[in-house]
Amino acid sequence: MERKAGDMQSFALDLMPSFVERVNGEEDFLKFQNKAKKYGLPMVLFFSEDRRILNEMKFLSAEFRRRVLIAQIPFTKKENKSLFFEYGVRGQALLVVPPRSTEEGGEEQSDEDKQNLVVFDGKWNLHRLQSFISEHALKSEVKLPKPAEKKEQQETQQENTKKEHVKTEL
Repeated sequence: MERKAGDMQSFALDLMPSFVERVNGEEDFLKFQNKAKKYGLPMVLFFSEDRRILNEMKFLSAEFRRRVLIAQIPFTKKENKSLFFEYGVRGQALLVVPPRSTEEGGEEQSDEDKQNLVVFDGKWNLHRLQSFISEHALKSEVKLPKPAEKKEQQETQQENTKKEHVKTEL
């Protein structure tokens, strides 16, 4: 590689952090759905014709990290063809699946959930994609409880259960 502008640009873009999750089949998609459900995040499904992650998606995944989950589903994988048919996608598309309500339903998407899908049908450029995702992303980041807080919560729960079990009669 020489020190030319194009080579340096491609080098920098290749090293850009990416938080896009690659989906390869139904199992990966179920893991992705469970992760989104666990944290209450909307899912952005990027259906692509090739396996390469677009630089725009890398940027958007870093920009909206912990506010939306972005998955790339390439058509080149045989395992993903069922997902393309399930969502009715042909070619390159971008869908937003809003977070489910707190009801614990089945894993299958109902017709009502499929009607809630939002499809990006504008021209593919960075600013339009960014404004589209910002409309559907959460306003603030989902923060995980710190490990110390988790331990304190577990200890208080254990103490409460011990207090309940220690009841004595006189």
